[in-house]
Amino acid sequence: MEEEKTAIQELKEFAKKTKRDIDCDDKAYAATGINPRILVKQHVIISNLAKNEAYFVSYCDMAGIGDSAMYSGFFFPIELPSSTLIKVRQKNIFDKMKLFSNNLEFKTQSRKFDSKVIIEENDDRASCKIFYSQILQNLILEIFKLDPRLKLCVNHINTEIVPDLKNKSTVGIYITEQWLLDEQLIEKLFVLVGKLKLKIQI
Repeated sequence: MEEEKTAIQELKEFAKKTKRDIDCDDKAYAATGINPRILVKQHVIISNLAKNEAYFVSYCDMAGIGDSAMYSGFFFPIELPSSTLIKVRQKNIFDKMKLFSNNLEFKTQSRKFDSKVIIEENDDRASCKIFYSQILQNLILEIFKLDPRLKLCVNHINTEIVPDLKNKSTVGIYITEQWLLDEQLIEKLFVLVGKLKLKIQI
């Protein structure tokens, strides 16, 4: 019986097949505390540096907390203050059941876009520059259509494991609690996120 491949093995094969650069690490470490145990920290970083692609990053730290504990998606730098925080997620059934919208949510005044997403932010100026573009709105919706788990965030994930992103503000399009492993989905996201990367620079 053939042994099941690990997530890292699958992503290594994807990188080799698509002729992309890859950096990966898989290490165990001892957790401190009353009940010490062995934990695992893993990462995979894939990109075609020659084509200036966004970085496809999958990360897992068993001791991590929140979104940064396990995530998988695409990241690239953006010229915004490190204090800027933006999160765009797809509306779910509970959001649609609400009779009144939250006044704190950012609105683009595009009925189509605002009806499909929730935008939480602390920087109106940056949000206006990014989300008032209809081209960007359509690209974001096209990306979200590929997987309902995807969200777009600015500065919500610490991406310092990627040297080129260290100490920079970053845009991330990613999922949490799992890794993206479907090759066709990853390739489609490489294309669409590449278009977004070109258009979103402000």
